[in-house]
Amino acid sequence: MSRSKKVLIGLLAFLPLAASAIFLVYFFAGIFPEILRMEHEQGDVTPEFFFGNMMGFIAGVIILTFVQLGLMIYFIIHAINNKRVKNEERIIWVLLFILVSTISFPIYWGIRIWPEEKPESNFVKM
Repeated sequence: MSRSKKVLIGLLAFLPLAASAIFLVYFFAGIFPEILRMEHEQGDVTPEFFFGNMMGFIAGVIILTFVQLGLMIYFIIHAINNKRVKNEERIIWVLLFILVSTISFPIYWGIRIWPEEKPESNFVKM
């Protein structure tokens, strides 16, 4: 695998983790104070006003969900087809991708994709 492809996969592996942090900051800095302000206002707040303010947040979460699903499929296929990964380890990686994908993508990338493959020795193995 070329170095540029490894870098691209690495950026995509860290994307869900970084986007989740950005969404949390956006929620607590932008949406949460707006919710508290609307709670203290007199009268009812229309759903159009409320969801209009949240549309960017909702669209970002939907896009991130599809990106994360695509990355999960890619990493599961890569772990299953990777000859350097033992059978027992494959099962663990697949379970980690399914259960805690946001954290396991960068770890797998750092352990299994980024390092260069070590060439085999010319000596005969006994």
